[in-house]
Amino acid sequence: MCHCARLDSNFFPLTLASSFLILCQPIDFQKKGDLLRRIVSIDVLRGFSLTGMVVCHFMLEYGDAHAPESFLYFIMDHALGDFGAVWFLLLVGVSQVVSGDRKKGMGEIDLMKKAFLRGAYVFTAGLLMAALAWGPKNMWNWDILTLIGSAYIVLFFCRFLPSWTILLMAAVIAFMTPWLRGTVDFAADWGGKFIQTPVISDYLPGILVEPVGEYEPSWRLPEMIRGFFFSGFFPIFPWIVFPLIGFVIGRRIVAQQMKRDLPFLLLIGSVLMFLAFTAAYASLLRPGSSHITDYIAPFSLFPNSNTMVYLQVGQALVLFALMYYYYDGRDTTPRAGVFATWFKRMSRHSLTVYFIHYPLIVLPLWIVYLFTGRYPEFDLMGALPAFLLGLAAVALFLVCLKAWERRGNKYSLEWGLKKLTDLIPDPKANAG
Repeated sequence: MCHCARLDSNFFPLTLASSFLILCQPIDFQKKGDLLRRIVSIDVLRGFSLTGMVVCHFMLEYGDAHAPESFLYFIMDHALGDFGAVWFLLLVGVSQVVSGDRKKGMGEIDLMKKAFLRGAYVFTAGLLMAALAWGPKNMWNWDILTLIGSAYIVLFFCRFLPSWTILLMAAVIAFMTPWLRGTVDFAADWGGKFIQTPVISDYLPGILVEPVGEYEPSWRLPEMIRGFFFSGFFPIFPWIVFPLIGFVIGRRIVAQQMKRDLPFLLLIGSVLMFLAFTAAYASLLRPGSSHITDYIAPFSLFPNSNTMVYLQVGQALVLFALMYYYYDGRDTTPRAGVFATWFKRMSRHSLTVYFIHYPLIVLPLWIVYLFTGRYPEFDLMGALPAFLLGLAAVALFLVCLKAWERRGNKYSLEWGLKKLTDLIPDPKANAG
């Protein structure tokens, strides 16, 4: 048994309170410096998270019945998989502020039009991707793109709110989600049963659970609304929390206060991770604790349990703080390595890559079905071959994206989004 040093009982409350007040200070947007350049840490982290999600999804879709028992599968699914989406969503909020600051000359009505156009575009892309990959029957599975499209609209209205109000909204949403989930039959939408996750259950039985089945989308309006808000893959509750937090971080970056905030992000993130692990471990001492509706609960991604949200926020803050310091927070700019270059390229085309990767995964499964009559989803190969195939897909994306860039990225989803939003005139461009 280890014995920790005794701390003043007021240390953590006072430190967290001071950290919160610093993050919520008013922003002087006149001190922009050279923010018009791309912030390297944002691109690298977004590209890394996207790469992790692509490889993870190849392993999930192609891995056979024995794949989940391997350590490699566990790391890709529950490290990069469970956290990659969080990094991606956090950066949605950050990027909205950083890119929005470049459009300060536009009127509020035009900015609102752009936000709604962008949100509708990405939302529609998410529905179309699901229809192409799994058929129209599974179109309303509420994957991450529909959440991002909704977040664009929500974040537009956050522009009019002080940072402390946005953080309070995020905290209330996270706190209310378990109670709100208790008003619907969440388990019925996910196969009705949950099991302990292999590998980690050998050491801490019950600390991480997952559903036995996939989410079952429906074309009935009540089920569609329930999935969008509570029970889909990425419902509003609680996943909107991450773009909201990212929005506040983006404000600190624009105000050029991020360097001094880094220690506080590290502190808050570490405390949240500690609380998450403590609460999850405590749930093992409470037989029957529910990851759906309880606050002292095991970790779970589907649904995103209360403890998992704490853990995700904590590790995202710590990782972003470290990456921002390394790439953007020092006086000397680090030399861009090959991996950073690759991740930045993935980041610049993140919407296109994400949209394409699921149909790309599913296409070989349909080809196998046409020739054999068997659709081998979740039963095609072992963990290692699926992992290597995912890396090969990432390499293919990088080669194709480089060639695409030489042709001006024409007809990519990013190109289409720019063409659409450019229909709304920019006063600065007209003035020029």
